[in-house]
Amino acid sequence: MGSASQRLVGRNFNWIWFIGAAAWFVDAALSMRRGALLAGLANAAVSALFLAVGILFRRQARRQTNRNQQR
Repeated sequence: MGSASQRLVGRNFNWIWFIGAAAWFVDAALSMRRGALLAGLANAAVSALFLAVGILFRRQARRQTNRNQQR
């Protein structure tokens, strides 16, 4: 169950991962533009990780919302 503030935080928490993925992607693009290929690839990998975690948390939040609506 949880309080209303906990549900709100849980529902909106996953967007922070997508924002982080975008920030890491921009950093990767800037690094590659400067010629730092290895740093750019590492930043792109971190960006992909943030994106994957964001998708995972979003699916999890949707499942939880669907379960709560069925009750």
